[in-house]
Amino acid sequence: MKYKHIVWDWNGTLLNDAEACAKAMSMILEKRNLGTVTTEDYRSQIEFPAIKMYEETGFQFENESFDDLSEEYIINYKNLFDSIKLHDDTLEVLQNFKKQGMIQHIVSASGLEILKKQVELYKLNEYFTHIFGQENNRGDSKVHLALKLLKYLDCNPKDVLFIGDTAHDYEVATKTGFDCRLVSNGHSSREKLEKTGALIYSNLTELYKDIAS
Repeated sequence: MKYKHIVWDWNGTLLNDAEACAKAMSMILEKRNLGTVTTEDYRSQIEFPAIKMYEETGFQFENESFDDLSEEYIINYKNLFDSIKLHDDTLEVLQNFKKQGMIQHIVSASGLEILKKQVELYKLNEYFTHIFGQENNRGDSKVHLALKLLKYLDCNPKDVLFIGDTAHDYEVATKTGFDCRLVSNGHSSREKLEKTGALIYSNLTELYKDIAS
């Protein structure tokens, strides 16, 4: 393989939680009589920073802060933990990349506390050298985290492949100089991903086979 490092997005890419995220958001909207969102609605609307997505659904931050809203979202999300699993091929693909000698990391828009808790829950710590998440639960841009990781790696950005499931992942890769490949079975619809011009795969197995061939 031409890469030395694999940088993973977490939510939607390795963790199959798009439906749970849509439900957590829908609970917030329904509570405020703003309707609901289906998983497919969510996948077609997702934006980073996340505040943009709420604004597009009609939410106005005049009477409550986005920070408070973000904490409510996390409470809803945690209550759905039992329904969340890894994608079926996550473990196998992580193992295959490890066998190929790839050094693997995570850069996520998720809060670091919940991110580390989930990685430990699914017993995946052994696969990652660095795990970077946000200091809060706002779902902000993670470009700064990828740049921070790059300093730690001290390598040519082209030796790094960023694998994600949203247009923001492509943005992160572009701004850091990483190569990027995306999967369409996560948080974003394939139609939304196609606008990036990145290579898109139906799942991680398909992606791995293409890289390893």
